[in-house]
This record gives sequence, C-alpha cells and structure tokens, in this order.
Amino acid sequence: MREKTYRTAFGGIISALALTFLFLGSVFPFADIAGPAFASLCVLLTGLEFSGRFSLGVYASVSVLAFMLVPDKESVLLFIFFFGWFPILKKAADSRMRLLPSLLVKLAAFNLSIVLMYWLILKVFVIESVADEFSDYSTAMYFLIMILANITVIILDYAFSKVAYLYLNIWRKKLIR
Repeated sequence: MREKTYRTAFGGIISALALTFLFLGSVFPFADIAGPAFASLCVLLTGLEFSGRFSLGVYASVSVLAFMLVPDKESVLLFIFFFGWFPILKKAADSRMRLLPSLLVKLAAFNLSIVLMYWLILKVFVIESVADEFSDYSTAMYFLIMILANITVIILDYAFSKVAYLYLNIWRKKLIR
C-alpha cells in the first residue's frame, strides 16, 4: 500500500512540475522550447524511478492537462509530439541498442514527429502566428533549421544521459531516503 501511495504522490507532483514548466514556457517568449524540454526531464525522472509504463502515464496526463490549460499550443504540441515521449524512447533504445543505431532511431523518430507536428499546426490547427513565421522562410532555411534541430537532439540526448547518471548516483540518494 505504501508503494502505491508513493507512486501516486510522485506522479502527481512530477506532473504538476511538468505542467509548471510548460506554463512558464508559454509565459516567457524565449522559453517556448525550453519549457517542453524541462517538462520532459520530469518524464525522464519518472522513468528512472519507476517503469516506462508509469512514465507513459505521466506523459499522457501532462499532455492532456497541458492541452487544456497551457495557452501556448505550439509549446504544448512540442511536448506532445516529441519532448514528452523522448525520454521513454531514449531509455528503451539505449538499453536495447548500441550507441549509433540508438541515436539513429531517436533522430528518425524526432524528424518524423516534428514534420507531422508542423504539418498539423499549419494544415489542421492553423495557428496563424506559426504560419506567418514559416511563410517568410526559404527551402534552404527549412533544411538549416532541421539540421540545427537534429544537432540539438543529439545534445539533448547526451544531456539526458548525464542527468540520468546524476540522478541515479547522486541526487536520488539525497532526495529519497
């Protein structure tokens, strides 16, 4: 019974923290990508503390609540389409594959999800501010943005590995007694 209570409390607190990061990402204009990235750290910590299935539950609950509560829908869609499930994919890919195949799987998943997300933003949800921003770009600019985004995902993957190491070997001992 105590384990269930701990899991429920941890899930609720970590979900609230993730929602806070997403909300702050929509409040500050420069943090529209940082908010979902920090919210994904919450999913990462949940996956490290419990199972991938439990972290999927946190991801789903944060996604639904954020879609209803957070004003910046582009930031929420970034979390839903990439940042939210990336820690779950990272844990699964890193445990089953070597470094290069794991990285290629993560990059392929990123590219597919981002293209799908922006297609939905431009064609289904029709968010005017994003459409106006993208109308100014040339084809070369789209490729440059995707190359830089892939480099950013590689850096994010490395950073998540370091955060996971720090949590498991240093922070967890101090936080959970």
